[in-house]
Amino acid sequence: MSIAVAWRGVAQDARPKIADDLKRQNDALKKKLAAVRKERDQLDRDIKQLARVVHVLEVENHQLRTNSGTGAVVRPLPQRRS
Repeated sequence: MSIAVAWRGVAQDARPKIADDLKRQNDALKKKLAAVRKERDQLDRDIKQLARVVHVLEVENHQLRTNSGTGAVVRPLPQRRS
């Protein structure tokens, strides 16, 4: 067997270093993408919950203003001291 034939056999079995580096980078990016998607989903849930809270506060505010009668003054409660 010649050296060229033996060398070709080794070259076909071995992965180039760049392929290993790219695989590692790809795996790292996949993990990062999964984490970003998870955070996005959590933020989406938080936004929906905050929208519900704001809606409830708007309804309560409307009820307070409607039930207070005409000419009534809405006074804020005093602020608590920390």
